[in-house]
Amino acid sequence: MPVATYLLDQRARVLTNPSQYLPAADTRTLTGHTPPTLTRLVDEGKLIARRVGARSFSYQTSSVLAYCRQQDPPFTLFDALATTTGGVHLTETELETELGRTGSGARWTMVRRDHAPPDWPSWKHWYQGHTHQAHTVLFEQRTAWAQQNRQHRARGIVHRTLWLPSQPLGSFGQYSLARYEHLTAAGGAVRVLPAWKMALLEDQRILPDLEVTPEAVYVRCHSRVGSRDGAVRINDPELVASTAAFLGWANRQHALSLTDFAQWHRQGAA
Repeated sequence: MPVATYLLDQRARVLTNPSQYLPAADTRTLTGHTPPTLTRLVDEGKLIARRVGARSFSYQTSSVLAYCRQQDPPFTLFDALATTTGGVHLTETELETELGRTGSGARWTMVRRDHAPPDWPSWKHWYQGHTHQAHTVLFEQRTAWAQQNRQHRARGIVHRTLWLPSQPLGSFGQYSLARYEHLTAAGGAVRVLPAWKMALLEDQRILPDLEVTPEAVYVRCHSRVGSRDGAVRINDPELVASTAAFLGWANRQHALSLTDFAQWHRQGAA
């Protein structure tokens, strides 16, 4: 029987912001097992536990994750997005056309990728060490971004970007920070979810870049050299709703403002 989508979402939430040990309730969510079964698995050496009270235990995260990965996939929401069948591949042009037709409601952009070939002007300047020219190009883009943001608001679209940078920031990460600062200055909404908080969700594969609208999830594709190559559109209503719900939750519970992240980075912490 397929795993219920809401459970895939709950597992992803448990694994966000990792810790060395999991409380019993979270372990039950991940495994689907009752306390007696968890006790048996500890006795069999399949899970590692430590006592935290007279009758309560916490469970080593790595052992729980290894056990769960041996069960039938998918395990989390992102596994489902990566392995679902029936998605339709769109070219970059087709993707931009569909995103331009998005109806009213919440639209999410999740950005995880931390490298790209220098195949657009501002990034090419930055890549070549010409950061002043890159800032000039980005500043000039503010007018178009501001117009797009006004159009979105007029159509009832609330577009938010959740950026998941690796740390310390590499060259592309530093460029992305500068780009998002210009985007927010033009009225865009960008928050930062440091990639280390998603480490347990990346034990199998790096999380994808996503575009999420009320109608679909678009899983971004890339060429062998890392250029954007369209996306796979997923229309499954439950996956779409759960992905949007997860991003909203992660944004509220674990993300920080771009301003705070930029200050933190420039003080040498990121």
